[in-house]
Amino acid sequence: MHGEYGSFMSQTASDAVMSAYARSSIALPAFFSRYQGDIEAALRAELAPRSLSLYDTHRYYLGWTGINGEQAESGGGKAMRPTLCLLACDAAGGDINRAMPVAVALELVHNFSLIHDDLEDGDRFRRHRPTVWAIWGEATAVVSGNAMLKIADLATQRLRECGVPPGVALEAEHVLTENYLRMMEGQYLDIAFESRDDVTVKEYLDMIERKTGALIEVSVYLGSLVARTGEPDRALAEGLRRVGYELGRVFQIRDDVLGVWGGPATGKPVGADIQRKKKALPAVHALTHTTGAAEKELRLIYAKETPDADDVERVLEIMDKAGTQKYCQHLAEERWHKGQSVLKSLSLAGVTGQEFDQLGEFLLVRES
Repeated sequence: MHGEYGSFMSQTASDAVMSAYARSSIALPAFFSRYQGDIEAALRAELAPRSLSLYDTHRYYLGWTGINGEQAESGGGKAMRPTLCLLACDAAGGDINRAMPVAVALELVHNFSLIHDDLEDGDRFRRHRPTVWAIWGEATAVVSGNAMLKIADLATQRLRECGVPPGVALEAEHVLTENYLRMMEGQYLDIAFESRDDVTVKEYLDMIERKTGALIEVSVYLGSLVARTGEPDRALAEGLRRVGYELGRVFQIRDDVLGVWGGPATGKPVGADIQRKKKALPAVHALTHTTGAAEKELRLIYAKETPDADDVERVLEIMDKAGTQKYCQHLAEERWHKGQSVLKSLSLAGVTGQEFDQLGEFLLVRES
């Protein structure tokens, strides 16, 4: 990489890192199971008083029920954002019960965004199940997502009930709202990029900093902010926020790789983002690092209303020759090296520093 985009680690060092990752398990880090039961119980409690059929769409989307309301055990995803929130609370030496209202809100905000993403992208499946709009229709999906966002706002008001000082609770509510607004800004930019063929890597990084990074970053920050009684340890919270900032970038870069080269584990076909003409990092890199006939062909394909299977195959060939997948992986590694540098400077409780490191390495190689 060159110029404003920084510089790659040496090829030898990078290959050694990737070899180590390839040998390691790509299972979700074990600490996720520490919080899973508490997060689900808190989410269920938040939705329990709501009996209108509208909220059945939420229970379905979170994986608790089937289409007809029958009990299901499909799971609603990794719950990464609430898990990060509780891990940060533990890292700050706090009581996770104090952070649980924020953890619940974060998971609801995330799922609100996915319900709307599914509709915007025309995706009929997520997590190997039909999406809300595919079952109940577009209008219901809009209302379902909006309602989930408002329940998230209500959840944060429970911070005071958990002993968080009113001033800190109000600050947490404000920070969460600001960051899910940033998430929406990122989604707007992502949609706007689809009609452009001149998106730069710098613009792409700004977009993912908002769309994905904002909610991941704020998950870590808020977990540490509300962890303790009295005044928060703001220096620690800021340090953890910077770790979350890098985790957010790593997560989205890997997500973009899976959107092009992913397979059965993602629930999407290879080349899915190419067919949708998404200007994610692989497309941005290919469009800015090819020349001559290949560049012209690439731009013609991305100018089509709907690229066909042959177009997708050709784009994959061009990306392979341009070294696009390797470039994306290098960039993700660079971001996590920055995160590790910050992590090493922090004094965190117990083994939570190691657990943050495990998460960063997992995000670099995750398959779904």
